[in-house]
Amino acid sequence: MEFEFLSEVIGDLVRRRRKELNLAQADVCRYAHISQGQLSRIENGLRIPSLSLMFRLCRVLNCDISISDIFDKFSSKDKNSKNKKKGDDEKKKGKEGDKS
Repeated sequence: MEFEFLSEVIGDLVRRRRKELNLAQADVCRYAHISQGQLSRIENGLRIPSLSLMFRLCRVLNCDISISDIFDKFSSKDKNSKNKKKGDDEKKKGKEGDKS
């Protein structure tokens, strides 16, 4: 579960920065020496890039993605997920109480 959040956070940071620079995926792929499928999987949170690939992406996207950036987003997503799950559990309990 935690890896899903981490991959989503990294993918979101990469996608946002690419779009800020008005770059197509093909442009980033050419300069980072990766396939478009690989970048797509990263941006969609299906793959966590290796450290060396993350450095290449940061160089191409002219950004520094710090551990604190990732941790902050990771923590807020984790809190939102826990709050949503808590709300879903409470709704479920309320429906079960209605059946009694």
